Amino acid sequence: MDALSEILRLAHFSADVTVDATAREPWCVSVPSSGTFSRAYLVVEGECHLQASGIEEATLRAGDLVFLPGGEAHLLGSNLAVDAVSLASIVRTPVAGEILPVRLGGNGAATRWIAFSFTCERHLAGSLLDALPRCMFVDMAGAATVEWLLDSLSLTLTQSDAPVLGASATRARLAEAVFVDALARYIHSLPPGGTGWLAGLNDRYIGRTLALIHGRPSEDWTVERLGKHVGLSRSALAERFGQVMGEPLFAFLTYWRLQLAAEMLLATSRPIAAIAKDAGYESAAAFSAAFKRTFRKPPSVWRRKRRR
Repeated sequence: MDALSEILRLAHFSADVTVDATAREPWCVSVPSSGTFSRAYLVVEGECHLQASGIEEATLRAGDLVFLPGGEAHLLGSNLAVDAVSLASIVRTPVAGEILPVRLGGNGAATRWIAFSFTCERHLAGSLLDALPRCMFVDMAGAATVEWLLDSLSLTLTQSDAPVLGASATRARLAEAVFVDALARYIHSLPPGGTGWLAGLNDRYIGRTLALIHGRPSEDWTVERLGKHVGLSRSALAERFGQVMGEPLFAFLTYWRLQLAAEMLLATSRPIAAIAKDAGYESAAAFSAAFKRTFRKPPSVWRRKRRR
């Protein structure tokens, strides 16, 4: 499995469609900041503007998707100076699994846009979220994942129709597919020669190394063993990893193991000593010290407070 898929899986990434709106000029929607949700918007028809806190206003046209990983407060509209309605006020509770279309604004030109919400365990998705820009723009025009989602949203119930079984679950999976597709497109669009986690995914050798580390973190890896798997010598892999990722290979592996240990502390009742061993530490004391440096809390306190 590739490193991006592993990050999304282990971080319990989930997505859903929040609003399917058709807005006529003039209109504006305000969205408050959130430490829980990340937001994204896909413009299906027409165009609109987006401005997030501290970020220059951007124009979105049909096919454009914008993702705000940090959950910043922002405005979306045809004219950001008009009185804004809150996103919460236009969200409609699904009826029998069906998302009800929303209409707002005046009598001018129409824009259809779809709002998505995303959640994940942020301490496990940090490598990804920290590497993304505050606003990630992607051209999704003609994407098959978008067409599948639009097809699912176009299904409407008549009075005689039975509810579409699994409609909500299907819509959530399609929302996730659109997001993963957008991420992959964004990563592949990055210019060569960059550094960091996203550049590592784009690199033939580092991408394979990251997939091995993320997919089999508890394995007794050495630089030489990883090199044999990806087709580089020990020294060549060590040098290339440092150049692309900006840190030594084993520093990265240690950090990822600690992230997995943090999730294990929350999700299981396994003894801390056993989790420490899986993370590559010979003693619980050494593990506790390293864990505290990374998460600012010893493992026992992390487990207790986060569960509460």
